[in-house]
Amino acid sequence: MKINNKIILVIIFLLTLSFRLYVSFTNSTFSSDDSYFNLRVAQHIIENKSPLVYDELSYSGRSFIYPQFFNYLLALFSFIPEYEKIIPAILISLMVFIIYLISKRITNNANASLFISFISAFIPIEVRTTVNQISVYSLVIPIILLMILCLLNLETKKYFNLFVILSFLLPLIHPISFLFAFSLLFYLILINTESITVTKYKKEIILFSFFVILIINFFLYKSALIKYGLNIIWQNIPGALFNEYFRTFNILEVLYLAGVVPLILGAIGIYTGLFKKKDENMVLLSSFILSSLLLMSLKIISLQVGVLFISLPLLIASSKSLYNLYYYFSLTKFEKVKKYFNIVFFIIIIALSLIPSIFIALSLPNYNQDSEVFKWLKDGTEKNSVILAPIELGNILTYYSGRKNIADNNFLLAPNVEERLNDIRLIYISPFEIKGLELIKKYDIDYIYAPVYYLDKFNLQKIPYSDDEKCFELVRKDVYKIKC
Repeated sequence: MKINNKIILVIIFLLTLSFRLYVSFTNSTFSSDDSYFNLRVAQHIIENKSPLVYDELSYSGRSFIYPQFFNYLLALFSFIPEYEKIIPAILISLMVFIIYLISKRITNNANASLFISFISAFIPIEVRTTVNQISVYSLVIPIILLMILCLLNLETKKYFNLFVILSFLLPLIHPISFLFAFSLLFYLILINTESITVTKYKKEIILFSFFVILIINFFLYKSALIKYGLNIIWQNIPGALFNEYFRTFNILEVLYLAGVVPLILGAIGIYTGLFKKKDENMVLLSSFILSSLLLMSLKIISLQVGVLFISLPLLIASSKSLYNLYYYFSLTKFEKVKKYFNIVFFIIIIALSLIPSIFIALSLPNYNQDSEVFKWLKDGTEKNSVILAPIELGNILTYYSGRKNIADNNFLLAPNVEERLNDIRLIYISPFEIKGLELIKKYDIDYIYAPVYYLDKFNLQKIPYSDDEKCFELVRKDVYKIKC
């Protein structure tokens, strides 16, 4: 009995959702510091019915610029128990439906589209970015994929209207909308280069979307643009962390993160579509790949984000390779081995996509130890206390303790980021008590959290000058109270 394709697609969606919820509910903490920032913003919206524009806890108080549509969406569903885990998992799982529709539009082949839909649920880089996290990419990825689907169907009024709406919506979700805008620009350049005929109507709507995204982003980040100028594209990331954020990639890492199957089949699909048949759909997908590579090389987007937005169009292009293979089977005597090919290909997907994704999901970081300390700080410290913690724990600290931090990873408009990072490092590692106390006084620090795993980076077991009992009291493991 042949199973309806819609039923198979729903099964893929439920498997995807179950996988993500299982990982999330078996962890007591989220797997990224950013998750706690997004949760704080959503809770602020719920409590105050307004966006967060000034954060009194971040950097001990600072102005704040960030599009908060995603956080409003979370707040809208706050009546659901565990909404912070369920809603992001549902949003990103919807990707399997959109990928299927895009692949079906490109190939008109259900089998190829179902395979690609299944693979999309287990892209290692996407799992690392969204599983067990309140990640804005849980919404960004489906929105961008939906806009690609609309671009492929602009002649249909409902898709045209949806594309226009999403062009206004995307920049309100995340600044990665710049990537989409420049991908559209690449697309227009490539179709002219390849002498592909595109209607004037389609060119106009693409240019409209491009300028809408740029204008909305300009108004959103106007104050930051005035302060930083063109350097805003580097988001005020301090030099000490710049190479970590924008590190160089190697091919083996990309193979692992993007997945071997999408890279190989996608590259074949792109090559065939560009150099053999001049396929407009492949030109559109390649424009996203080229713009991601360019922005990565210019160190405007990080390796993780770049690989993520390279792997998705390659995955979609894989459907073309699969379709060509099925078509070849239908023209030859290999038609009888098609079902055996499907079984073998499914096993390959499990080995090269599913298993690596499960491994990544199970090895995601947890913050159980840190969260317990920060919960204790909430109950055991004064409300206006200032607490020093490693910058990568800044948002987790403010969420659990409700206390002011010295720094976190929200760098845009943050005060004196370079100086603060250097000062934080010196507080932890300086061998001179006078220097350490001078910096502690500079930021009015009341408590220092110095976890062993962080001090290990500097080959230290404790803060060098913390034995002075007149100034430091170990009130809990890894937590020092400042007394002088």
